[in-house]
Amino acid sequence: MDQNRSSVVEIHTHDDGYHLIKNGEPYTIYGVGGTTNLELLKQYGGNTIRTWDAEGIEPLMDEAHELGLSVVVGIWLEHARHDFDYNEPGAKEQQLDRVERFVRQFRDHPALLAWGVGNEVEIGGTMDGAIQQINDAAELIKTLDTNHPTMAILAEIGKDKAIRVENECPNIDILGINSYGGLGNLAKRLEHQGVTLPYVVTEFGPLGHWESGYAPWGAPYEMSSSSKADFLRNNYTKTITPNLGKQCLGSFAFLWGNKQEKTSTWYGLLLESGETTESVDVLHELWTGQQVKNAAPRVESLETQANLHALQPNQQIEISMQASDPDGDSMSVQWEVVSESTVESMGGDFEEKIEPVQVDVQKLDALSCRITMPSESGAYRIFATVRDGQGHAGTANVPVLIVED
Repeated sequence: MDQNRSSVVEIHTHDDGYHLIKNGEPYTIYGVGGTTNLELLKQYGGNTIRTWDAEGIEPLMDEAHELGLSVVVGIWLEHARHDFDYNEPGAKEQQLDRVERFVRQFRDHPALLAWGVGNEVEIGGTMDGAIQQINDAAELIKTLDTNHPTMAILAEIGKDKAIRVENECPNIDILGINSYGGLGNLAKRLEHQGVTLPYVVTEFGPLGHWESGYAPWGAPYEMSSSSKADFLRNNYTKTITPNLGKQCLGSFAFLWGNKQEKTSTWYGLLLESGETTESVDVLHELWTGQQVKNAAPRVESLETQANLHALQPNQQIEISMQASDPDGDSMSVQWEVVSESTVESMGGDFEEKIEPVQVDVQKLDALSCRITMPSESGAYRIFATVRDGQGHAGTANVPVLIVED
């Protein structure tokens, strides 16, 4: 087939389940959510990216095609939590006009794999309202493009969300499920709901910030980069690997890049400075069956004798990172203190980056230091980033509370 011609993507059924077929060949999604560092993704064995909207993505589509990557093109459907009322005069028409514009723009692009019809539209609204929007958009897409499947993307599956989409959205071909802490038993829960549609895990990674434990003052505990990698591997091998070629068509790890969401490191597979974390090494192994040639540092924890629940202003504390490098590379640690985020966002809404507080840091050795804490009381985090000088890094942080004298 001419590689510059429109792709044709189908879902074939067989005795054990489903196969995704792209241009006549079986296709398993080894994907990430994100739009940057595509060459690096290809080097690590990924084959697909996912976007959340289609505005301005033409250069991205072209770049993906040049690299041999496929794209699930997300078309954003507005959320009730953003004060959108689908039943207001003109709202439905305006949204569907936008859907039509993007489908016409990209339906013949050779990188197109499928349409992502909204993302977590039900959050902050009702499932009834979400289904109406998804239904209308998917029906329109089907009239404009018969060569690519449609996928509705949910925030987990709830008690009946997945089966409702299957039963009430006849123009949806694939269930997309964003699942973090619950990924390990997702397949069983889908079976319990009676879901028979093929599915894709459209976001997965560490425990979400809403799923982890909390410090007494409400700050969530974030996994170290190695704990995240272990968690990702465990969930992938429990739910995704055994169901590929059956009901699962593949998955998208979140996030290929980095962003501020509760912290600056919670979801990013890459650091802002570009280094890859251990989760990327794990993805490479899961996608290709091969070990990376040079691995990221392994980070177990941060340790200190100080009472992090009741520090004093300007108190000096000694803290160390328990870390090692699998390749024996020399490691260096960057220490920062950051004010705790007070943003209560939902569904990955944009958050401003929090700049570090200026504090005195005295390095004691490669993995430990003495920090003079801020003079103002309040909730903070101590961040530690270890780099191996080979383009890889590990992270850990711990919430702390400075109390009044």
